Amino acid sequence: MRLPLAALFCALTLPLGAAEEPALDLHLAPGELQAVPSFDACSYYFRPSGTPERPFAVEFRRAGELTWRRGFAPVSDTPAGVWKGSLFDLAENTAWELHVLNASGAEIIPPVSFRTWTSHPPTARVLDLSTLPGAAQGLVITDQGRPDGWIKYTAPKGWRLERPDTPGDGQRGAITLRNARYVILENLTIVGGARHGIHLEQCDSIRILNCDISGWGRVGTQQFTNDGARGKYADANGELINYDAGVKIDASARTVVERCYVHDPRGRSNSWQYSHPAGPTAVHVNNTHGGNVIRWNDFIGSDEHRWNDVIESSSNGSALGGFFRDSDISGNFLVYGNDDGVELEGGGMNVRFYSNKIEGTTCGISTGACLLGPQFIYGNLVVHEGDEAGLALMLFKNSHGVPQSGKRHFINNTVFTAASAPYGNYGKPIGSERIGYLRNNVFVASSARRPDEKMRRDDFDGDLFWTDGNAASSAAYLAGLRQIGQEEHGLAADPRLAAPHQGDFHLAPGSPAKGRGRPVANLAVAGGNLGAFADATTEVPYRPLALTATPRQLEFGRSDQPAVQDVRVAVPASAREPVAFEIRQNSVFNWFKVSPAMGLVKPGEEVILQVTIDPARLKGRPQFRGAFLVRTPSGLSRPVSVYAQAEFSEDLRPADAPNTAYIEAAAVPALASHVQSSSRPGQYGGKYARLAQDEAPEIRATFKVPRDGRYALLVRAGIQRGAMHRREFAARIDQGETVHMEMNPDYNWNTDNDRFRAVYVCAVGHLNAGAHELSFKVNGGLNLNEIIVTDTPAAFMADGWQRKRP
Repeated sequence: MRLPLAALFCALTLPLGAAEEPALDLHLAPGELQAVPSFDACSYYFRPSGTPERPFAVEFRRAGELTWRRGFAPVSDTPAGVWKGSLFDLAENTAWELHVLNASGAEIIPPVSFRTWTSHPPTARVLDLSTLPGAAQGLVITDQGRPDGWIKYTAPKGWRLERPDTPGDGQRGAITLRNARYVILENLTIVGGARHGIHLEQCDSIRILNCDISGWGRVGTQQFTNDGARGKYADANGELINYDAGVKIDASARTVVERCYVHDPRGRSNSWQYSHPAGPTAVHVNNTHGGNVIRWNDFIGSDEHRWNDVIESSSNGSALGGFFRDSDISGNFLVYGNDDGVELEGGGMNVRFYSNKIEGTTCGISTGACLLGPQFIYGNLVVHEGDEAGLALMLFKNSHGVPQSGKRHFINNTVFTAASAPYGNYGKPIGSERIGYLRNNVFVASSARRPDEKMRRDDFDGDLFWTDGNAASSAAYLAGLRQIGQEEHGLAADPRLAAPHQGDFHLAPGSPAKGRGRPVANLAVAGGNLGAFADATTEVPYRPLALTATPRQLEFGRSDQPAVQDVRVAVPASAREPVAFEIRQNSVFNWFKVSPAMGLVKPGEEVILQVTIDPARLKGRPQFRGAFLVRTPSGLSRPVSVYAQAEFSEDLRPADAPNTAYIEAAAVPALASHVQSSSRPGQYGGKYARLAQDEAPEIRATFKVPRDGRYALLVRAGIQRGAMHRREFAARIDQGETVHMEMNPDYNWNTDNDRFRAVYVCAVGHLNAGAHELSFKVNGGLNLNEIIVTDTPAAFMADGWQRKRP
């Protein structure tokens, strides 16, 4: 049946009442086909009538054209009887048609029409915030525009909205939009906000364009406890700090965040070395009603202000959670988080993630759980994974505690992180149909997580694997996949990337990944390249911008690296007009300078930027990680990552932790037979006790503390290679209660053999000044250098010394 556009819009507009939650709202009649477009993609849903021949196919075309294009094959799981999928690579503000065919190619549902969104909706009213009394200290917007008359809030260049950090501030966002409709925020600089820079509450059709958002959220006190709060930060009221967001989207539909620079929150996240990270995020979606578009943004964290997830979602174990449905996340630069680059969890129904770059996060892309599907992850670049302490886990993470069967598709991505596993399992998969789909990806990764039996239900083929940096490991990994029926046309080989250490992940001449692509309807042609780069001109993150900046990554600090390096900013001769730019960087990235700070590049010409490191500021940590933007007035940019190695020697007896007792393992009589020599004696005291799994003796030792206070117990240790079971600790001071702790080595530890690190074990409570006795037991599998009892545990932790600098 053909559904008129007006009726289609009404059918898919979800109610936004205060007490209501998003509804699945897919009660399709037999023979009904629905289309839900965005700018350059479109979700579709249909219910066949009768019992037509399967499999079904969907075709689409521009209105008025004769030739149909085949779409990606639809899937059906939940709701029962409904088939669904997405169309890609559409032109915006364009009329399209789609129809459904049976296995014989006969049309079973006639064409329906839809129009993709426009980037330039009609504006009825423009308000200049610089002229509104009080707007510079914050704003609440409740305006109700219309589809044919949007309301725009803007301000001249240089004007700033600064919401003071006031205790008890009842307005959570520096700008709050409440029950607003068809409103645009554009060209705003927003600093502050009690919890959020911009907060949407029960809104519909809001666009946040070319905004600079920083300085929001709470600054808390780190909790050294034995419960789920361990390592997290709590505010003055004792509430754990989480979900403080540059842009917070609550119970809202059709939100667009585009060309924004989100950076420098007030607070920071803890890392997995304590417990699940919690803390600020660039964008957080909660109870969303779908239709979100997050595109062409720069969400830049730092070691001083690490994100939790860069893009985060709530209710990840609910079919209505996460981005829920009909959403696009594309062309973003997502960098420096302690958990995921993005959470595509919850419902995940026609959620599309494409042409993004993720860098410096523990995991890359999380689709666990995906309860509805289908999700599409294609054309992305994930590189240099690792949190602030260096922990790197999975590039594609799928596990979750709830059963899941939502389909997820990973197509033509390039991932480059030697310490991360390519693909994580589903935890609790349900149903008999396939869950995962891989095609044409390039994996430069670790083989730590081997293929398992759960992958038998998957559909993997045509991917390239280069694991552990050698051919033998790569061949073994591919063989493991083939043993479970996957990767018939897969390849184990070095992909020969152009210049990874300069941020160039294009395929070099002669790369075995060239011309090997498997066909994927509407996404990839047979014989194309593997990975995210179709050709030499492809840029990831994608932006519709003529200007380029190369190299895309700079490295400083080694003797063979100059202290000043150049970046070439160019505009091709074919461009229609010159491109103006200015340099933007987080406030904490004051250890390097870029000059000139602004400029104009004419077609066919270039400007050379000089990036200079300040050695005096490279103190307190082994590596500095940063980035800067070559940003245009429209907010489109080219990001450049900056890394600097620093002279660093960890202070094993930090002066800012004077109330500390050290119990060296080599001095404990019960450990005498376990003591071995370290290969790094100058750094770790020369000796450690090798405690084999389930064979570690109980440790008894006396120690003294110089003053009354609340103390914590740490160990400086390394995990024995291959000993990946959970560490179980039991500690007791004097005749007090025994504290039991269990730690997952995947998350809380990131060391091996004699590469020791201080790890927080537990709080032991109040101790009086003087002598005490420690009883300590661990189930083994680690190399113990020393036990530390201190009232200042942060001084020993990686996130502590990472932030000690001028």
